[in-house]
Amino acid sequence: MSKGELLVLRKELTSLLDKGFIRASNSPAASLILFAKKPGGGLRLCVDYRALNALTKKDRYPLPLIQETLHNVAKAKWFTKLDVIAAFHKIRVREGDEWLTAFRTRFGLFEWLVTSFGMANSPSTFQRYINWTLREYLDNFCTAYLDDVLIYTNGSLRQHREQVDKVLTRLKEAGLYVDIKKCEFEVKTTKYLSFIIEAGKGIRMDPEKVKAIKDWEAPRTVKGVRSFLGFANFYRRFIRNFGQIAAPLTRLTGNVTFRWTAEEQKALNTLKEAFISEPVLAQFQADRDTVMECDSSGYVTAGVLSQYDENGILRPCAYFSRKNTPAECNYEIHDKELLAVIRGLEEWDAELRSVEKFKVVTDHKNLEYFMKPRMLNERQVRWSLILGRYNMEILYRPGKQNIRADALSRREQDLPADANDDRLRGRLIQVLKPTTSYYEEADKATGTIAMSTRIRALLAAT
Repeated sequence: MSKGELLVLRKELTSLLDKGFIRASNSPAASLILFAKKPGGGLRLCVDYRALNALTKKDRYPLPLIQETLHNVAKAKWFTKLDVIAAFHKIRVREGDEWLTAFRTRFGLFEWLVTSFGMANSPSTFQRYINWTLREYLDNFCTAYLDDVLIYTNGSLRQHREQVDKVLTRLKEAGLYVDIKKCEFEVKTTKYLSFIIEAGKGIRMDPEKVKAIKDWEAPRTVKGVRSFLGFANFYRRFIRNFGQIAAPLTRLTGNVTFRWTAEEQKALNTLKEAFISEPVLAQFQADRDTVMECDSSGYVTAGVLSQYDENGILRPCAYFSRKNTPAECNYEIHDKELLAVIRGLEEWDAELRSVEKFKVVTDHKNLEYFMKPRMLNERQVRWSLILGRYNMEILYRPGKQNIRADALSRREQDLPADANDDRLRGRLIQVLKPTTSYYEEADKATGTIAMSTRIRALLAAT
């Protein structure tokens, strides 16, 4: 750890000890620690509980259903949103099990007396606790999604204030306090569970969910047109007169001079509008089979959240596309693909945690084994803590079959003018970077370590 991280660690450990959240330990088990950056700045102490979580019997206590929550708040006139501070630390670890939570630091071995971020059952346990705390008010004028509490009122402002007072009183009695900086009081419009709720106008989708489609600029080359049409063709069954609408774009893929006119722009705009409207775009429902498709190019991460409808047809619910930072552009290909998965999980956290299980589709086969015990760098360990919150299955699908996410991660507008197709480079890397175990087996098989060393050097120089 750096000198700065050691200072933060000492301060954090002192604070946790003073609050009675941790104690010194002599446990035979110990997990590693690391720091993650907080969204607002600063560092958060995290523990790598992958091994513990793999052995933990999962608590399947459900999170609130998004559809039911939105139905309850749709006609409200006033909203107050509360953010509970250090929510997981309000739940004690069962007596006798504290040793399982032990973690090793530069300053000694410690164990938790309360639940912590990164433990598999922390979210479900806290959801049970806050539901019990607010049981008289839930679905009446209040809802709670983990540490986010929303109070909604159909009546007057005075009535709303009375209801807010009741909720705050009950939270205080339960030892739960809120972060005033993150709260909203007596507002007419608020964002909750990735939806915008506005008094008098009901509920609408957060524009960020479809921004990746709305911002898709006109292709500049035939390759760009083909990429867009590859994305569009997957949804053609939902779009009436698709062939007629797409005809101007289809013509550009033939043996003609590339000229982008008002006719092609109209076709592009019409299809983009169709992608973010019914019947193409479906409302997310927690009781449907869910798929998150992710992809990363050298410069962009992207994803599509979809569900199978009552006819067994896969329909999109939301999209995202985000440019990588210069540092992220230098990640190894497997880290770029994992970054796409992490961003998808963060983008659709509420939706994905409301389903029993979902599938993640990626075109990088190594990600299927990521959650298995293995050595990870610090960034990957941070990501593993995020992955540990979700009940999911990672599936491999070749890039040529992962059309939707692939197209969103390769919009021409996001790529440098001199960018090559990174998919070829990625496949080359996968071929030319054998694992350490491969070298060890090769040494044993050939019996000629010197020859193996020469081959290894040649591969490294390629």
